[in-house]
Amino acid sequence: MDDTGPYRRTLLRATGIVKRFDSLTALGGVDFDMPRHGLVSVIGPNGAGKTVFFNVLTGITKPDAGEIRFNGQRITGLRPYRITELGIARTFQNLRLFNNMTVLENVLVGQHSRMKQGILASVLHSPQQMSEEEEAHRRAMDILRFVGIDHLADTMAANLPYGLGRRLEIARALAAEPQLLLLDEPTSGMNPQETNDTIDLIDAIRSEMAVAILLIEHDMRVVMRISERISVLDYGVKIAERTPEQIRNNQRVIEAYLGRGAAAERELVPEEPTAETPQNPTPKLVPRTAEYLIFDS
Repeated sequence: MDDTGPYRRTLLRATGIVKRFDSLTALGGVDFDMPRHGLVSVIGPNGAGKTVFFNVLTGITKPDAGEIRFNGQRITGLRPYRITELGIARTFQNLRLFNNMTVLENVLVGQHSRMKQGILASVLHSPQQMSEEEEAHRRAMDILRFVGIDHLADTMAANLPYGLGRRLEIARALAAEPQLLLLDEPTSGMNPQETNDTIDLIDAIRSEMAVAILLIEHDMRVVMRISERISVLDYGVKIAERTPEQIRNNQRVIEAYLGRGAAAERELVPEEPTAETPQNPTPKLVPRTAEYLIFDS
């Protein structure tokens, strides 16, 4: 592993990533650097290639061209379990839990890549294997406590409400002891309180567990609130990579979301009431920019 030069600061580097599905180019030469301990969001309109990019990084999909390095080591084309062993874990856009297992058992499954004792030790119930199982149980409970659902350890995963199911999926990913956690729309389908709680959890994972976080999220309020940097994909091409404030005012990003014509227009919205006209029955209409429509926070 090369831990010199830029790799001291860069945890993951993707260079020239191309992925085609028949005649469709889902990723058209994407370059991306993930800083150590950073919190970066990947955004873009539907079909921009965001989830395909996650799938390539985690080995689910093999790229047609390009290279991915993690901690300086080339991981392009490795199987997902090997990438997990190296320190990358993820959640999915659609909730994927083992519904016929308990909450605790789901997290124990997530620790599989860190277990050292083999099948023979398990069959013979060796002292080493029993000790490792006890440690796995303790760590699983610690993780459940960290995400706030330790009181549900014996509950079947199928019986969890949606928001808590999302927390369990994050807990299972954390059980693999990742250096980099990829979260695919972690607040999708949540109410405002659940969204705020998830934002707090993401902040805690990064600050208390020293885990870098790469996030796909459609809720721009979430993206603007927690991101240090935002990368924008459109038709499989990275069109911008800036701070949240710079992205908010990036005309090319606005056009990608609304279309070139719509981005130039202004929507008429009711004027805010004033002390002079608190009961105005026909409020004046004032322009609102496309930027405000996308990034309203």
